[in-house]
Amino acid sequence: MKIAVIGAGAMGSLFAARLLDAGAEVTLVDVDERLLEALHTDGLRLEDEQGTRVYWPRVARAEQLQGEFDALLMLTKSYHARQAMQASRHLLGQQTLVLTLQNGLDSVPVLREFVADRCLAMGMTLYPADVLAPGSVRSCGGGEVRLRGLLPGAGQAGPLQALIDGLRRGGMRCIEDPDIEVSLWEKVAFNTALNSLCALTGNNVGELGRCARGREVALALVAEAASIAASVGVALDPQRVVLAVEEAFVVHAGHKPSMLQDLEHGRRMEIDALSGALLGHARRQGVRAPAMAAIDRLLRRVQRQRSGEKAAGR
Repeated sequence: MKIAVIGAGAMGSLFAARLLDAGAEVTLVDVDERLLEALHTDGLRLEDEQGTRVYWPRVARAEQLQGEFDALLMLTKSYHARQAMQASRHLLGQQTLVLTLQNGLDSVPVLREFVADRCLAMGMTLYPADVLAPGSVRSCGGGEVRLRGLLPGAGQAGPLQALIDGLRRGGMRCIEDPDIEVSLWEKVAFNTALNSLCALTGNNVGELGRCARGREVALALVAEAASIAASVGVALDPQRVVLAVEEAFVVHAGHKPSMLQDLEHGRRMEIDALSGALLGHARRQGVRAPAMAAIDRLLRRVQRQRSGEKAAGR
């Protein structure tokens, strides 16, 4: 299977490595020239429970590629989705599957501007991944991938099933989920709790879990997310999200969530895709979410401060 992984960050690198383990023909696509050079020169290094391995995917900017791919995996930041699809649209054929595993609730409407519904799939993952250096990633602890085609039908079954089989052969727990919309909301609730608080405190997941007040706020954020979901008719199971958070405190203890990694490296955080998206629904539905609103304000203040420091060269 010929697959382009769009976005060579922590998660894109992890998925590229797993698909290479499965025997797929993988191209890792990014716009960061320093990252592409590191991948080209030193390969993709993945550290996990089995040790450290080096992979050699093809690496390129999208505009350097020609020909159609069987599947595109969208693993850029949510706010780069439109730009990434514009750059990659020439890689799409009539049957190319496009799977988004991006954070948030709003990637599918963006992708629909470029891809027919019959060729779209949406999903989420709970696998952790940390960037150690350009082209070097660590992933320790279990996880899962949940996905589903946007539309049922035989036209999508072939490439989607081939991708599911490839992820499984690569060692990932991959589940075709008929209730993927609910799973996406639960992932947003999970991320809003852990990503937000780790970014604000500078703690990894385990350190946050060892703080009684941190655990209390995390669970309050999950409860507010569940109320917001219920207001729009999504049957989010708060207890399932709480269990996932509690498990992450132990299994992913050393993991730095993506928002904390972004903050440390001077990148824009995905606030709009997580707490921002939930609070947008809350305002439209008249649902109060005071803890989430306070956390969202603090995140945006930190983001503005870091942006000002970066502009000033500090």
